[in-house]
Amino acid sequence: MELFFYNKRVKVSLLILAYNEESFIEEVVKKYNHYFESLIVVNDCSTDNTSTILSDLSESNKNIVIINNQKNVGAGKSMFNGVEYFLESESDYLIKIDGDDQFIEKDIVFLLEKIKSEHFDFIKCDRFWTDGIIGKIPNIRYVGNAFASFLIKFTTGNWSMNDPLNGLFVFSKKSLKNLELPKLFYRYGYPFFITSEVAKNAIINEIKIGQYKNKVKYEKEDSNLSAFIMFFKLTWYTLKNYYSKIKFKMRISELQLSGILDIFSQIFLFISVYALGKSINLRYFLNSGPQGTWFLIFLFMFIIFITLLVFSQKIESSSSKGKFYKLN
Repeated sequence: MELFFYNKRVKVSLLILAYNEESFIEEVVKKYNHYFESLIVVNDCSTDNTSTILSDLSESNKNIVIINNQKNVGAGKSMFNGVEYFLESESDYLIKIDGDDQFIEKDIVFLLEKIKSEHFDFIKCDRFWTDGIIGKIPNIRYVGNAFASFLIKFTTGNWSMNDPLNGLFVFSKKSLKNLELPKLFYRYGYPFFITSEVAKNAIINEIKIGQYKNKVKYEKEDSNLSAFIMFFKLTWYTLKNYYSKIKFKMRISELQLSGILDIFSQIFLFISVYALGKSINLRYFLNSGPQGTWFLIFLFMFIIFITLLVFSQKIESSSSKGKFYKLN
């Protein structure tokens, strides 16, 4: 679809990820084909009839580009293969969906209209609201999403961000600049990485970020996603990103105070953990000692840790050049 924004013709492409989607991919492509000037479909070495269906569709629709991975590399890597093509194309914006038809057409059209009426560099979505889930999903996903949402709030300092594993996105080329996917997220968890990195980029760049409450259909889809693997993967990345961001903050004048508060918060966290360990040791392994004193030290140090962390994130949020909007 070609749009006009600030007297300039704006082109929007649709990126579709497909892996063994023979039951849905033709319907998805035909449903959205007339909305977009170009469709980029990444076929992640499907073993069913997905490849044949896509080949037939591309022959009859010249605006459809098929990228066939030589081997199965995962959803995250597949997406970035499509992103590479988009960055070299004439399109200005990219909307990314999955080929399983779980997203609602109305939501995709809404995102297109938002690009038409307002300039957003990045829009992420949130499916966990009153009417966001159509069908039923396992309870473990609600728990997992709550944990992932906490981590994305912590790592970005934006406590309004939710559902960081949602796969529906809008990108401008500006938001994807210098974004490189680590191998850790080649298969699962890549939406978390994207959201955290774009938010980090928005600290020093004027990136307009939106969050939209979308709907997702669930039927009887099977998932190979391991909740435990995702738990450790996101936790490890969040901690790694937090400490690397301290170094990042120290290089920027407006954020140096935030970085210093982060450093002191870690010192008080270490002291609090040490005091808690001493208290537990006295309680369960020794007969006597100032157990209560060590526990009070733990509480005092931990409260200071939380306080410094909160002030650090407030400084980071107020100094950020990017803007965040809720679109609903």
